[in-house]
Parts: sequence; structure tokens; C-alpha cells
Amino acid sequence: MKIVLGVCGFGFGHSTRQRPILEGLMARGHEVILITNDQSTQFFSQNYPDVRNAQVYVPAMHTTPNGLDFAATANDPRNAQPEANRAFYNACALIEREFCKPDLVISDYDMVSAQIAYLFGVPLVTLDQQSKFLGYNFPDVSGYNPNEHRMRLGYFFPKVHTRIATSFFKVNYAPIDAYPVMIIPPIIGADVQALTPAPVDKQVTVYISAASSIQQSMDELLAVFSHFPDTTFTCFVEGSPAQTPANVTLKRSSRAGFIESLRQSSAVIGTAGHNLITEALYLHVPMFLLTFDHYEQQLNASVITSEGLGAADSTLTEANLGAFFSQLDTYRLNRHVSEVIYSRFDGDMVFLELIEAMTFLTQSHNGSKTP
Repeated sequence: MKIVLGVCGFGFGHSTRQRPILEGLMARGHEVILITNDQSTQFFSQNYPDVRNAQVYVPAMHTTPNGLDFAATANDPRNAQPEANRAFYNACALIEREFCKPDLVISDYDMVSAQIAYLFGVPLVTLDQQSKFLGYNFPDVSGYNPNEHRMRLGYFFPKVHTRIATSFFKVNYAPIDAYPVMIIPPIIGADVQALTPAPVDKQVTVYISAASSIQQSMDELLAVFSHFPDTTFTCFVEGSPAQTPANVTLKRSSRAGFIESLRQSSAVIGTAGHNLITEALYLHVPMFLLTFDHYEQQLNASVITSEGLGAADSTLTEANLGAFFSQLDTYRLNRHVSEVIYSRFDGDMVFLELIEAMTFLTQSHNGSKTP
């Protein structure tokens, strides 16, 4: 098939999840054109320079605990990019030139690729972690509700061929019939699957992505770390703090460096994003989660803390970090007994098999013969 794959570029989580999908599609003989923005453009341009890649611009949506913040969204200068329309039509021109018409569009929370599917009149399949909030009756968490995600998904992806959501936890809430969503296990790339955990006592990985919106500055976090001189903190961060304690090592963001550090860590400190949590679970690393001010991160953190697999808070202090360190053995034990957390991480293979099954449907729809 001729496939357009759109990948959200806010942080690297969507890109690392779509890496095995891209590799799997190409290994099965499909032709792929990427639609990327911001950090997904950087990720795929560096790692797959031979794959056709159209850079586009997407709106930056602001949120409240109960939905979207329309005024803040209207006033964000990122939403007044003069290049946006030209980039969109250039992406469409690339697709038309190379494919004439795609057979299928897959979107990981990328709204531009959804518009391309509608424009060309071809099936759209979404693969993300957010669609589960549209398809199931999730509860409010800590004063936040899933309306933010439902509003985004309803606005950007109102009509799809199939909605698929990956999840590191089993979704046991009642389905919403108007928006059927298929849940598949979490997706781990081959680079992580190849690793064997080898935790070193008092060695901690810290990851604060460029897309983070935590309540503390890096200098404030480092000040907390300085109160634990017998613990080594390897921090993958952007920027240059004013002062770095002796027990802290700063490293530039590097995929290979991060996962190797995580493999050897007794704990990880990071935000409550789906991908980081999935990788920590796979490597059995207890986590302290610094939650963003929106629903998904609050829910992710709630699942992890309720299952006894780590701690979470909006800020890091000497007290709560010390309490977290004192419970590491318990968190590791609970990882082995939880019935809510997935123990399988083959969501990419499940998804690719679904796409292969859709090949027959797509070819029949187009009037072509199956092999």
C-alpha cells in the first residue's frame, strides 16, 4: 500500500512509538510518506533520512482542567505561522506527485495528516494513546476530566475508519458506543526490547523533555538532588542550569544514552507521559512522576501510584523524594503482581497485523485484485 504516516511532534514520545510502526510497514513492502512537525521532524530526519518527510505546522492547543482554553489558544503566536498553509499544500503536492493518491493514512495524534485523508478521500486510522479517552467512560481525576482530549479528538479526527489506542494499563471502563476504540498493548521499540535491566543502587535517571511544563525550574530540581549526596542523578535536560551539584551529571537528550541510563537505574524521575512510563515498566524501573497540568498526565500518575509502582506529585521536595527512595523495593515487587498493568509490549505487532488485514479491505474498495 501507499501509506501516509503522520506523527505528533510535541516531545519525542509519539516518534519513538511510531519508529517500529514505520520500520514494520517498510519491511512489509509498503511505501510510506511521513507527515511531521517540530520534534518528530527532527527525529525522523535524523534517523530515517531516506524516507520522504513533509514538515507541516500544527496548532498549539491550551487546556484547562475541564477542556480547552480557547482564549489562550487564540493568543499563542505559534498559531499564526504564515508558513502553515503553504506547508500543508506542499505536503499534499508531495503525496500527489509520489502516490497520485494514498491508499491509507495513519495518524498518531497529528491533525494535518487527518486533513490529508479527508482531502484525498481515503481511509484514516488513528493510533495514539489519547483516543481511549474518547471511546471509554473515564472518570475525573484530581479535579481534571477527559473533556480536553474528547474536544481535541472530536475537532481534529471527527471521522475515522478505525480508532486504535495503545495503553500501558488495561482499560476496564464502559465503552462509549458513538466512538468505538480498539485498545492494544503498549508499544516498545526494538532498541528497548534488546535491553536487559541491570539496575545500579542509588543511580537515578532524570528526563525532562523540551515539551515539559512542570512547575519547577531545573535549578530547583538540582537543589533537591543536592540533598542526596550518596545518589547519582543522570539528567537528560535542555538548557544550562546556573549551578550543578557534584552528584549530578547533565547530558544532552540522546535516545541511545537515555535508554542505556534507564536500564542501569534503580529509579527514574520524569514527567507522566505514556512513553516514558511504558519504557520504565518494561525495564522494571520505579518512577517518580512530575505531573503536567492536564488530564492524561494526572490519570497516568494515578494508575502508577494506585498500583504501587511509584510516586507522583506536581513538585519534587527533599521529603517526598526521600519517601520515594525508601519504597523502591516495594515498587519493584508490586510490578510483578499488578493485574492492571500490561505484561506484554507487542502493540506494534498487533497494529501491523491489523493494517495487513485492512489491506484486503482497501484493495477491494479501490477495485484492485488481492495478491
